[in-house]
Amino acid sequence: MVERINTTAAMVAHMAPSRSTTPDQLARLIDVHLGELREELPNWMLAPSPVAGRGVFATRDIAAGELIFRERALVVGPTARKGSQLNTCVCCHRLLGAKQFLCPHRCTLPVCGECADSEAHHNECAHFQRWQPKDLSEECKELSPTGEPVDVVNPLSLRILTAVRVFYLSKEQRALVDAMQANAERGYRQEIIKAAQCFRKFPTTDKPFMDQLFRVVGVLNTNAFEAPCRVDGHESLLRGLFPLTAIMNHECTPNASHYFENGRLAVVRAARDIPKGGEITTTYTKILWSNLTRGIFLKMTKYFVCNCDRCNDNSENGTYLSALFCREQGCKGLVIPVQTKTLQPDWRCLSCENVFPHAKMARYQDFALNTINNRINTCSVRDMIHFINELCPRFCPPSNYVLIEAKLNVIWRMTRIGAEEYTPEELAHKDRYREEILAILHKLGAGECTLKKLINEEIQ
Repeated sequence: MVERINTTAAMVAHMAPSRSTTPDQLARLIDVHLGELREELPNWMLAPSPVAGRGVFATRDIAAGELIFRERALVVGPTARKGSQLNTCVCCHRLLGAKQFLCPHRCTLPVCGECADSEAHHNECAHFQRWQPKDLSEECKELSPTGEPVDVVNPLSLRILTAVRVFYLSKEQRALVDAMQANAERGYRQEIIKAAQCFRKFPTTDKPFMDQLFRVVGVLNTNAFEAPCRVDGHESLLRGLFPLTAIMNHECTPNASHYFENGRLAVVRAARDIPKGGEITTTYTKILWSNLTRGIFLKMTKYFVCNCDRCNDNSENGTYLSALFCREQGCKGLVIPVQTKTLQPDWRCLSCENVFPHAKMARYQDFALNTINNRINTCSVRDMIHFINELCPRFCPPSNYVLIEAKLNVIWRMTRIGAEEYTPEELAHKDRYREEILAILHKLGAGECTLKKLINEEIQ
């Protein structure tokens, strides 16, 4: 049963104080968190890492494909991403109707009738009511053809829900959250400030509460994962905190991979053989992104520069995921970044050996990215296949990661539940795209990674 917390001051008192957690204390907290999912003799352990402070290491030889651990989310909530369906119940994650889907108690959270009076929803509902959320329904009457109030969800207040839920965890769960790294990014504070503006009485002057909230938001933005959840045929993305999975350090072609079962359970398996004592690594990026794209993402969101073997190879094991066409007249060569230690490298053609400034090639890459993404967001599968086969070769080499993303998009859409019927020729294109991507994964040394299992339809 959820402990009932009646005031903001009680929320703060309920939280564990910030402190330095010893490795033994962290290991104990992780064991308690895993509960019955912890193996009697796990094939992993927590230990100091040369990569980033602490990490997960193999206690014995682990074979490719072997289960390393399973972990339930410590806390989950809606991502409230742009474009997502906000009329999804914040508790059971069912898709709600187009009208009258907000909580009847006027906390302004989308919730189904069954969950509105549940213990799981009580605390957050009470606190949102106390903070007096601004009801956008009256303000958005003009959106309704009849002029009647319409249910409107504010994504800024919805996104902060996951952080609020941390305050209701048990003492040991809160201590585990407190033990996790939290990057002090100013943008995280802006996230809270904008969310506070969605309420009339948000406790912005309560320094202990705001300090603790800033810390929790920092933990979530540093460590949380987006995990797909499917309920009654409706798929949504949840924002989940999986502490043990988050402790694993990053490698651009990791030796372990993870996937999620219905948004609340993380499953981690070895992608390659891992020797006893070896660090078990995962990836914080998409494995098929280019060196530059991964580097920018890690620098902007995780605040470090990766120095793995892949990042130091401008061909990325011969996959040429960064490659663009040469802009010299009459040359059909591939152009790739020269330097691997900068986010603004020079580019050199592998055929004519001309060197191009980063600004020029970045504009070319952005053009390819925007063109393909616009098609992904607007085209049917049939049109996407035509675009990939007939138009993309004019401006984008087949190895470029953006085109690989387009091929993945076709595969996902053709294999999802309720997909339409396709012609034998279209199915053949899908199979060809799959083989091309599998070949790239093989060159990268990705092993039995999650992406390989997904496109082979071994996991959903």
